[in-house]
Amino acid sequence: MMNLRQLCISVALCWTSTSFAIHPDSINHHLKDYQYLTRFTEANLATYPYIHKMYGKEYAKLKKSIKRHLLKGQDIETATCDYVFWFFSQFDTHFIVDRHRFWQEYDRRVHPKYNEKMEYDPQPLACMLDTDTYLVRIPSCSGQNPTYAWVDSVAQAYKRTNCPYLILDIRGNSGGNDAIWEPFLEILADHQPKKPWRVLFRNTPMNREVLMKQGDTNIVEKARQSKAQFVPLSEENNNEEMPFIASHLKKAAILVDSRTASSGETLARFVKDYCHRGKIYGQDPTSGANLSGNIAPFQLPHSGITCYYPVCVDEDFALQIKTKEIGIKPDIKIPLPLPASLKDHIDTWVVWVAKKLK
Repeated sequence: MMNLRQLCISVALCWTSTSFAIHPDSINHHLKDYQYLTRFTEANLATYPYIHKMYGKEYAKLKKSIKRHLLKGQDIETATCDYVFWFFSQFDTHFIVDRHRFWQEYDRRVHPKYNEKMEYDPQPLACMLDTDTYLVRIPSCSGQNPTYAWVDSVAQAYKRTNCPYLILDIRGNSGGNDAIWEPFLEILADHQPKKPWRVLFRNTPMNREVLMKQGDTNIVEKARQSKAQFVPLSEENNNEEMPFIASHLKKAAILVDSRTASSGETLARFVKDYCHRGKIYGQDPTSGANLSGNIAPFQLPHSGITCYYPVCVDEDFALQIKTKEIGIKPDIKIPLPLPASLKDHIDTWVVWVAKKLK
């Protein structure tokens, strides 16, 4: 026969072992999905160690708050969006929820919806604006529209013009592959930066699988042999100097908007670091995915909700998150209203920038 103390312990153990199951199955599934989401993020998200080190208390409050709402019956889609948006809106826009609702409801809190304010469908374009200004519009880095061959041919065509002024319009360029910019980098570069770019891979089993699927076998093998939390993604290139060429370029303008993201932002960052002759023009900061990369999906087990996250981060990320200001701000703000349309033509912003360059 149990005494009172033994009985209390027995009841407590019974309550602890069954407390997760006293909720309806729907809530239990939501809680399990949420637990998977937070554990996966903490274990694999490349930016997480930096964010947690600086904002750990704020993050802990967020986790508890979302869990409380789930226990009250909130749906898992809302919980997932709320959780990911905390990262997305303050630190890095490469961490996303692959749901229509995330883009229509959450993204608009930090990024303007240009297609609701104008005819917005930027298309590739390369032409002379006047006798000494050349315009190139590159709305994607995916290699499809435009192709890598088209970008290379345009860069070579620009060299033959001897134009002293160059406008690279990357409004709407949501990224793809940094390699698309290579034909223009040697045209733009006029000095070495004070500090070379250094990309770090977060070394976890899951992230090694991601790089293996992407074909980065060398870094995977190096990561397996290392016990370090982060491994340089391309250490052998850290001290490689950017080649300069004799150029007639006097000034360059990089035209951006809030949809300029990821590999699109790479060009804007390159100009800030490597090109004294170049300035960033626009009204809004770029998207805010400029210091992370190598994106991969993961899926919540019960709801099937898919999220995408970066496995690599630039070591300068720690400096950026001190202010919680995402994206690259324009050096020169365009004082005009949005153009009526942005397609494959010369719009009012381009005309204004061309005049400003001179």
